[in-house]
Amino acid sequence: MSYRFNIKKRVYENDALIAFIDLLGTRKLYQSTLAEDQANKVLNVLLGEFDIKFSEYFSSEEIKENFDVSIFADSIAISERVSTSKIIERFLDFLLAYQEDLLVNYNSPSRAILIKDSFFSFKMTDASAESILGSPYTTISLCGGKGIRFAHDCLEGLPIGVYVTDIIKKDLNAEQQARIIPVQGEELSFIKKKTTIMPYVPYNTLALISADSKTISESLKACFPDKDAFEKMTPWILVHLGKENEIIRSNKSLKGDAAKSHRAP
Repeated sequence: MSYRFNIKKRVYENDALIAFIDLLGTRKLYQSTLAEDQANKVLNVLLGEFDIKFSEYFSSEEIKENFDVSIFADSIAISERVSTSKIIERFLDFLLAYQEDLLVNYNSPSRAILIKDSFFSFKMTDASAESILGSPYTTISLCGGKGIRFAHDCLEGLPIGVYVTDIIKKDLNAEQQARIIPVQGEELSFIKKKTTIMPYVPYNTLALISADSKTISESLKACFPDKDAFEKMTPWILVHLGKENEIIRSNKSLKGDAAKSHRAP
């Protein structure tokens, strides 16, 4: 089939390394604010903060050629294009740091996952002026593949945090592996952050940090009246406090089944 545009192939891989980031809370943001406020929040979080933090973990030479980045809706997909030194370890460190920056600077919770699976990405260029695709108001850059579907589905029902599949886990360094927490019944692991959790523990709960998990959870429930915020934040806090030794998906569904059966091609 002939096209009235050209395609720039970016990534076509059956076993691509993919870092997928999912920003949480956007539905509530869209329902409660005006369009300009929504745009500014997404612009700062998904573009501004991402740009700054990524540059702290990868050199300008690496950024120029080594990665394919697709930003869409409230998600970011990053795939390795060119072999990069210690890429899995560095991706993980970046994801944890970016996630914490979003919480500190924008009060924006997020989830991220590091996987290997099929992925494609391409960009449209030089569209004919006679085509709607050639309009100055049309920009097309597409990504997809089983990896994107899996990453999106797998994060459903999980609390905030950074996750890796079992295929990825073996390539983490010893220090990172020491921070692994299993996801109950799934071939998936949560990675604890290196920095203290205390800034994220509500003031009214601080006096209870030596108490058991149930007592702390009840306190957090009072501090997070929004049910969704409570479900997303509480397991993250409890694991870092050492009160829980596994992550449990909040909704048992086909989303969790995907993680149980995920295999690299």
